[in-house]
Amino acid sequence: MDRTRYQQYLTEYITAAIRESDGSPRGIAEYLATLQVKGRFVLHREEKQRALADAQEAFDEHRHWPLDITLRHLGVSPE
Repeated sequence: MDRTRYQQYLTEYITAAIRESDGSPRGIAEYLATLQVKGRFVLHREEKQRALADAQEAFDEHRHWPLDITLRHLGVSPE
């Protein structure tokens, strides 16, 4: 697994979730739950699946944490 691509996809998923939801950890978790990595010919499938799974897990398990702490836990600083 390419760690650089993984971190890139993790940041993309979380940035999109913040933008498309109300910005709360609960809203982000609900948005991330709707996403899937599917298709037969997905480029960098392993990195995308792992990044999405890690983001979903972090926001599901830590809904009570402030957003900035969860982002720091994941190593993400959205634009």
